[in-house]
Amino acid sequence: MAKRREFPSKRQLELRLSGQAFEIPPLWDVLLIGHQAPIGPEAAKRMAESLAPGQFELIRVQKAPVEALLVRKSLLKALAPEPLVEILLEELTPLLGEDQVVRVQVEIVLHTGRTIRLE
Repeated sequence: MAKRREFPSKRQLELRLSGQAFEIPPLWDVLLIGHQAPIGPEAAKRMAESLAPGQFELIRVQKAPVEALLVRKSLLKALAPEPLVEILLEELTPLLGEDQVVRVQVEIVLHTGRTIRLE
């Protein structure tokens, strides 16, 4: 009979975390404002300021049909304005008319994982 070798067990624990911001008040994240929209960029900014003071930034663009974007500042902490605006315009301008205002919900989710060696 063959001699049985004993190998010490190596245990590992994998930990996966997911997190996302909870915003107060729970408003939209971005408004895309068309050139001929019934509410202009400045009026939209004033409306946002009355609901959530200091939480939104107005970004003007010169790409038809969009005149401006009203963006939640917390998004701009996670992602620079240029790539965020570029992605939003690329994905949403085909669906937007110059006379529209489109509300956008942007979800930024952080995924991370680590392996911890248990001995």
